[in-house]
This record gives sequence, structure tokens and C-alpha cells, in this order.
Amino acid sequence: MLDKHRNPNGTYDGVGVMSEMTGLSRAEMMALAEQVRANSARLHACRYHEFEQSPSTAPMRSLTHQRYVCKNCGGEIRYHEWRWHEDGRRPKP
Repeated sequence: MLDKHRNPNGTYDGVGVMSEMTGLSRAEMMALAEQVRANSARLHACRYHEFEQSPSTAPMRSLTHQRYVCKNCGGEIRYHEWRWHEDGRRPKP
């Protein structure tokens, strides 16, 4: 399966591989990849995160499905990332 997604330089077309593995179209996979990049950029540019639980996941009972959104940058993280952030919280600038 991977060989048909190999680029001429020996690397792989990750979007093509993920598209085939998930059954999502290449366009859908590209849109998801762009959302991930944008979220990462927001999180990395933020000077200080103040996370609150996402209203869309608040009713869910399972911690593994919880999401948290930064009040300052709008970046989103999962529960385990939030827990690590809270454990190592730094003082406000």
C-alpha cells in the first residue's frame, strides 16, 4: 500500500496514505491537515493559555473524549494534554 504513495525523492505522500487508510477523500484529508496546522499555530503563538472545557464535549462522561479550548488563542487540546499543562502551569506573564 505504501509504495504507491512514495514520492520520487523516497519520502511518502502522507495525505495520500492517510486518505487510503481512512477512506476519506484526499480533499477531506487535506482540510483536516490544514485544521491541525492552524490549531498548532494558534497554540504555539499564544503567550499564556487559559483552558476551559469545550461546551461540545462537556456532556461526555469519558475523560478521553474531553476537549479544552484556550480563552486567549482559541487553540484546542485533548484531556491528557490539558492535564499535563495544568500540572506544569507557569505563572502569568
